[in-house]
Amino acid sequence: MLDTTAQPEDTVRVRGDHIQRLQAFLRTRYGDKAVLDAPWKDAWEDTEVEALRPVTRSVCARDTFTADGHEQTLLAVCQTLDDAATVEPGRVDLYVLRVGKDDEAANRGGVFAPLLANDPLLVMAQRLQSPYGRRGAPGNIQIAQLGPQRRAFQITHEEHRRGHRYIWRSYIAEHNHRLRDVARYRDHLDNLALHHCDGAPSSCGSAVFAVDFSTTVGDSNAVDGYWPLTVRASGHDCTGPATGYYHLIFDARQRAYPVPDDLQRDGCADS
Repeated sequence: MLDTTAQPEDTVRVRGDHIQRLQAFLRTRYGDKAVLDAPWKDAWEDTEVEALRPVTRSVCARDTFTADGHEQTLLAVCQTLDDAATVEPGRVDLYVLRVGKDDEAANRGGVFAPLLANDPLLVMAQRLQSPYGRRGAPGNIQIAQLGPQRRAFQITHEEHRRGHRYIWRSYIAEHNHRLRDVARYRDHLDNLALHHCDGAPSSCGSAVFAVDFSTTVGDSNAVDGYWPLTVRASGHDCTGPATGYYHLIFDARQRAYPVPDDLQRDGCADS
């Protein structure tokens, strides 16, 4: 099983061109079956049941860009449990990889120099075995641009509880060589299953609600490098028509976008 407490300075450094570096990194972490452009079958050590379980792994998101004078790659490895129960989440490993010098001082903010094939690929931050989704699958992972030089992992995944269906949106970005949740809020909320009216919700009465949220990322007025987010609600919640806009501004002290309670509709979620 992967060590979820590993620190960047404990991880391997691999060399070569861009694709060779990434491929070597994957094989170092996941074994010789690992490839960049296709899923591979593997086994996962589930410590809760003390057994090896079949899993399908794949690189489900990656993006390479230049930030602060360094070539940097965000890489996500999705792990789908082949024998999962309905409520069981999948797993995601998230990495921030950077091409740099062996000299850590130079790599972490030193003078920019041309990148050579023998410059190492360094693991600057990582979050391993994060649980998301259901039926053993972690949901949808992509890379979002939240500012001029701010990229984040965007994870959208579904959860079911007591007849309620939630779709969550999470943004996870690097701060000081740690991956942090910079925003987490709902993309969708409904209680259709509670009233057994998935086919015809209009005939289920006023107790039924379904709310969608759509997000637009701004392109100006960045705070600590993060643009504002505008979230639009539409549909019908547990109090009536659900329409409105929410403007989320990054708070540098919290290192996150504060999310208002009325966007989350916690009262409806608990009903």
